[in-house]
Amino acid sequence: MSVRRWAVALLVLLPLCWGGVGYASTRTPTADDYRRAAAGAARSAYHALVTADLVGRARLAGRLPSPYTGNVLDDGRAAVSGAARRFAAATPVDAPTARLRDRLGPLLLAATDRLTDVRRAARAPDPSALRRSVDALAPVTAALAGLLQEYG
Repeated sequence: MSVRRWAVALLVLLPLCWGGVGYASTRTPTADDYRRAAAGAARSAYHALVTADLVGRARLAGRLPSPYTGNVLDDGRAAVSGAARRFAAATPVDAPTARLRDRLGPLLLAATDRLTDVRRAARAPDPSALRRSVDALAPVTAALAGLLQEYG
């Protein structure tokens, strides 16, 4: 009798669980979902830029070896590229999320460009190129910080 009850319970619970998974995977995204995705992408870019700033300044001060600097910068660039790809795959659901997309999209591209510039300058023998590229991170970092304050 106990086996029969388990079998009935399993036959009832299995379709319910399957339906819950189906609903969760096909439900229409909301504005909150989009804002969360945008905030995650902005956070990834912000952290990559702050890390690049720290690593670039440490490299300029002679406290970091070139291979380590390059690896950290490559990881940051890969993180921003991945975040930008995930963000681009999300579709805005209303006018405010479309404005958020229009504001964040160019910042993610700028972050990727600035990280590429820092990586390129870190390889150059002239430290002034690295200094200029590290200083150029600040406006994009500040813009991302402002966006994160708004959308969290």
